Amino acid sequence: MENKLKKSYLIRTTAALALVATLASCGGGDANYTIGGTVYGLQPGTQLVLTTNGMEVTVTGKPLENGNIPPVTYSFADKLEYGDVYNVIPKTTTAADGTVTYQRPAHQNCSATGRISDTAGRLSVIAADYTCALVTPTIGGVVKGLEAKASIELGNGSDYVTITAPDTQTTPPADLSYTFGIPVTFGATYGVTIRTAPAGYNCTLQNAAGEITADNAVTNIVVTCVRNPS
Repeated sequence: MENKLKKSYLIRTTAALALVATLASCGGGDANYTIGGTVYGLQPGTQLVLTTNGMEVTVTGKPLENGNIPPVTYSFADKLEYGDVYNVIPKTTTAADGTVTYQRPAHQNCSATGRISDTAGRLSVIAADYTCALVTPTIGGVVKGLEAKASIELGNGSDYVTITAPDTQTTPPADLSYTFGIPVTFGATYGVTIRTAPAGYNCTLQNAAGEITADNAVTNIVVTCVRNPS
């Protein structure tokens, strides 16, 4: 009888330990859970404000380390209980017309690269990660004065664009819009040149060089072409 009791006790103990191990591996071994993660690529000194479940945390970019942007870890001050649903997103603002806009660090876009939305306790580690990168506006403008079928090729570094007037052009010729295919990163410079001018024209550039200092596209690079005298 005593041996049977010992055997039964050992079976129950083993089963209980197995249950605890299973709960721990699934994240169910604790009643409270820290919500946090890592932000990658955040520019030094800039801030990303994240929110979830009525809480918010401000993540600030660290100084460069050996020329590289170090990752920044964060966590919310209060823990969530088992089963609570979380959704870690950047802080938002709501305009008078109801438009909701995500706040973002200066001149950067940030996107989720971890599991930002889930149920507390389903995973043993909550990693609501984000990755940020500098904005990359496009550059372009208009070409003026090109008559029917005339074309011009412009260059910006290794990026080229050809602008060709339609077969039927208005008089005077309508402006032809263009945009380079490769965006330019915030803080970088650009310099547009005329690679191939249209035959019989003299073309000049305005606002051809500059630095990206804003988030919006550059659209003021103007090429003016004038027909040479016959």
